[in-house]
Amino acid sequence: MDSPETPDPGMALAGTETPIVIRVAPIEDERAPAGTVCLGTFIDERLVARCVVPPELHETLERHHVFGVPVRLVLSAREGPPGLQCQLFALAPLPPEAVRDTEHQAEDEPEEPWADSLPGARYEAATQEDGGGATRSDEPIAVIPLGQIVRFASDRRHPDSLSLEAADVLGRIVQGRVVEVVDKVLEDILRNDDEDE
Repeated sequence: MDSPETPDPGMALAGTETPIVIRVAPIEDERAPAGTVCLGTFIDERLVARCVVPPELHETLERHHVFGVPVRLVLSAREGPPGLQCQLFALAPLPPEAVRDTEHQAEDEPEEPWADSLPGARYEAATQEDGGGATRSDEPIAVIPLGQIVRFASDRRHPDSLSLEAADVLGRIVQGRVVEVVDKVLEDILRNDDEDE
């Protein structure tokens, strides 16, 4: 796993060294707000993340088969209750017609609240270059949110290194040893919020 430098000392990034095959498909989740689509991300039929997106984004991803090719994954990690707050993203090449669709949608819609947490152009540029400095693809790369993952403080493997912790979380997602159970984490967070009130 790569851990490129980031200008924010409170955040660490880790990325897969090579593209991997993932499947992204709608899944049932009663917590998803009306008018949205809950997308599950699968690796080898294992559900590894889920997120809620506008129907227009789901339609664009489907229409242009964005996940029809292997993609690189990147995970951003910050320290925060109940331990480590992580966001998983896919770096996916977009065909020109998909770029036109997303640009058209962006003109009509307000900026999504998750946009501030995207890894940014610096990471995208670093991940598009191979060892000799050549770009892997001439197609633009989209940073697509796949979901949030939380690692409890008691489960941390590298409490003194945020970068190593981020790489470990991503490694476990990719290799199938996921201990960060998304549903359990979401339920625990919601329960704690209710108790605080």
